[in-house]
Order: sequence, then C-alpha cells, then structure tokens
Amino acid sequence: MRCGYCYAPAAARNLDMTEEICERAVVLGSKSSGNTGIIFFGGEPLLMKDLIVHTVRFCREHERRVPASFHFKATTNGLLLDAQFLSFAAREHVRIALSFDGVQASHDLHRRSATAQGTFALVEPKIGPLLQAQPYASVFMTVAPEAVDGYAESVSFLFDKGFRYIIASLNYGGRWTDDHMKRLRTQYRRLSSWYERKTLAEEKFYFSPFEKKFATYIHGEKALCSQCHLGVRQISVGPDGAIYPCVQFVQDGICNTAYAIGDVWSGIDSARQRELYELSQAEDEQCSDCAIRSRCEHRCACLNWQATGSIERVSPALCESERVLTPIVDRLGERLFRKRSPMFMQKHYNSTYPLMSYLEDHLISV
Repeated sequence: MRCGYCYAPAAARNLDMTEEICERAVVLGSKSSGNTGIIFFGGEPLLMKDLIVHTVRFCREHERRVPASFHFKATTNGLLLDAQFLSFAAREHVRIALSFDGVQASHDLHRRSATAQGTFALVEPKIGPLLQAQPYASVFMTVAPEAVDGYAESVSFLFDKGFRYIIASLNYGGRWTDDHMKRLRTQYRRLSSWYERKTLAEEKFYFSPFEKKFATYIHGEKALCSQCHLGVRQISVGPDGAIYPCVQFVQDGICNTAYAIGDVWSGIDSARQRELYELSQAEDEQCSDCAIRSRCEHRCACLNWQATGSIERVSPALCESERVLTPIVDRLGERLFRKRSPMFMQKHYNSTYPLMSYLEDHLISV
C-alpha cells in the first residue's frame, strides 16, 4: 500500500503549530492511507519537542481506534538534539535525520546561530550519540556555490564520521556561475573516484545524487517515480493548518497560500490539487530536445519554485548541474559494471537488495 506522507512543520517564523492542527493532520493522513508517514519539519522542529511527543502519542492512540499505522521522522539541525529526545525516538521508533553540511568551513558558511556564529562546533559532538542510537540515520547536506570546493571533502568527512546514508543537494537558489559549475565538475570527478574505491572495497552506503542517476541509467524514467508528484503522494501541513503540495511552500507558514490545496478542517481540494499537479507536468520548452530529459530532475516543481519562483520554469543551475553530473556518473557505472563489482551489482541489479539490506542492517545485527 502506498504511504501517505504528512509533513508537519513544528515551528515557523511567525506562527507555532497547535495540538489541534497536528491532531487534525494525523486524522486526515490516516484517512488517505492505512500506513502514514509523519515527518516533523521546520524551521527547527525540536524547538517544539513537547508538540512532537504529543503528536506521536496521539498517533498511538489513534492506531488503537482505527485500522491505521504511523511511522515517524524528524529532520533537525542538531542544536537541540539531546539524550532525552534520542531516548524518546528509540522508544517510539522516530527516525532522525541531521541537516549538516560537512567540514567546518562548508558547514559554518550558512549554518549559523542567532549571534551569527557558525554551529559546527556545537553540532559535530552530537553525531556520535546520534549514530550510536541510530546507526543508519541519514544526513542531509546542502551544497552552496560558495562551498562547492569542499563538496567531496565534506562527503568523505561525513562518511568517516559514520554516516552511511548521505543525501547531498545543491542550493539551486544560490548564485551559481560558470566558474562554480567548472569547480562542481571537479568535485563530482573526485566523488566518482571516492565512490569507486568504497564500492570496490565492498563498503555499503547510499549517496545521492549518484544513486538516483545510476537508477535512471539502468531503469529509465520510471526510476524517478519516487518523487512527491506535487501533492499526489505527499502533502505538507503548515502551522496555519493549510495543506500544501510540498514542504517548500511552508517556509514561513502562511505567505505562500497561493499554493495551498486545502486545510485540515475542510480537507484536500482535489480540483486544486489536480490543477497544480498538471501545471507542474507541463514541460519547459528548453527541455524538449535535451538528451537527458528523461533522467533529469527538471520535473520537480518544488525545486523549480524554490529556484525560480515558478513551478514550471527550470532553474538554469539545475539544468547545467544535471549536464555536468550525468556523464560522470554514467562513466563510473560503466567501470563498476565492467569490473562486476559485487556491491554495485547487488545494489543496482538485484531487486531484492533493498529488503536484504534492511534485514541485514536492522534485524540480523540486533
């Protein structure tokens, strides 16, 4: 059964989410899917730990009343992550993902405290306790153009710290220049060499965007079906109770109501939901003749909106970065395939690998 995802930002700049809105979001999510994922997003969700605890407890009570089940995830910058919350997460099976940008020079560029101080020194000590409690916790890394020269070093640093699920994304809203793209190419080549060494050494890890590009090479356009499809597979609930097709539209809680597709009191406006989805599927003319259009992220309306202010217009930075990345990953995949790397072949050509990997990671080791 397809999971219904309800992104619930726990705090915003001008408005705090209430218990009532959380409860209504939970009930709404359980009606659309018997297996519902709740992600506590922000802002910084751990600013409202009590609300997270309340919501999880409400979900457990709701499971006893109706045929529904819930699983949870919280994405945090780590500043308020402590032993008490890790213990709660262990009891309630709340997966924690850390937003952390790698080496100190890269992380501190944009991850700053209210006093404008870099937060690396405050968050880095939290990595050990997090991975001890959740060995397969994910780390989300954002690469700004100003930090592009530290991309490969930062991925290697996070791997050495113990992370095995590393999701790196470019800040497409940044001011990327031709020079930045040349340096990005250099970083992807270094990451290609790093990936090859680790894979040939039979290290098990997940590194996006490389994994996604391998998937599109092997399986074609259908490998992109894991995307949110702008409100069709996932929804976001803002602190104001409005429902949005993606968390990107809830950055300050209430200012992007033009993209709202309902609210927790009235439910989803299916006509508006369908209208926005169909609008997002209209292809930008510049993409129609592109050789990699079926393997590109250009249909991600949320990314487009974040970078250009329009869900239909593709970011030039996205377009160019995809052209830089794709051939590098393809050549890497061809090398690993020729060498018949057992890890590469299992990961990308064995359909049972995700299940086998899960059992190995979460059951056999217990």
